[in-house]
Amino acid sequence: VQDETLEERQQREYEREEIIKKAVGATDRIIMDGSDGSEAETDYVTARVAEKLMARAMHPFYRHMLSEDLKD
Repeated sequence: VQDETLEERQQREYEREEIIKKAVGATDRIIMDGSDGSEAETDYVTARVAEKLMARAMHPFYRHMLSEDLKD
């Protein structure tokens, strides 16, 4: 990755940002579709999803295992 040009790094960062936007949008749709529509329910489910994602992000081993599973 050290041999990347500035343009290549910028392109990679742009692609990552697009992935993040899509993931957030998909998450919002899933939460809204599954929620009872109340603000309290939506906030609760959103917080629980964020909690689960943060827990996964804190465990690199989990990420490694997931990526290995996805290769199959």
